[in-house]
Amino acid sequence: MPDFDEIQRYLWGAWRMMNGHADGLDLLDFSEDGFWQSFHAITISLPPLVLGWIIFANDMIALRPETGNRFSIMGRVAFVDLAAWVLPLVVLAFSARQLGIAKRFSPYVVASNWGTAIAAWLMVPATLARVLLPNWPGLATGFGLLLYGAIMFLTYRLTHVALKKSHTYTAAFFVALVAGSLFLMVLLQGVLGIALPDPVVIG
Repeated sequence: MPDFDEIQRYLWGAWRMMNGHADGLDLLDFSEDGFWQSFHAITISLPPLVLGWIIFANDMIALRPETGNRFSIMGRVAFVDLAAWVLPLVVLAFSARQLGIAKRFSPYVVASNWGTAIAAWLMVPATLARVLLPNWPGLATGFGLLLYGAIMFLTYRLTHVALKKSHTYTAAFFVALVAGSLFLMVLLQGVLGIALPDPVVIG
């Protein structure tokens, strides 16, 4: 695992990219070791992810108690989240040449991993809002959607810097990747029996 100083540098590099600065690339490690070490971003993301899993499990138990116990639900939603993180990158690895990004695959994955860790922490206020405002689900949901939209914008800019492609190409690539990840999450939630009813009203 990278040491603390390296993690700080990688996160700062990804944050620079999220703000549209190409010099953020210079702070990342695109070597073979750097590529695999970037998946330690999952470890960095665990605290906010676990908080989300706990809240999701509590919501599921309140709405569908037959789904299972809290730890079973947390395990399933953890699998869904981690699969939605990693599997799109696996698919991308096999299609990078056809997509014309073979040379940018490693920089994109490294930057994306560290950027996703930042995104996980940026979503913490929205997660806490669901806990602190149980009687205002609409407000908490609206705040979460606004924050999610801002994070998507930042992630798009990181993607554009990492790929070094036109905005037209980057937009199509980004939309396809996000749509694919969301589809995978919905599919796996259905298969694992943890799809929340729609609409969700808690409290």
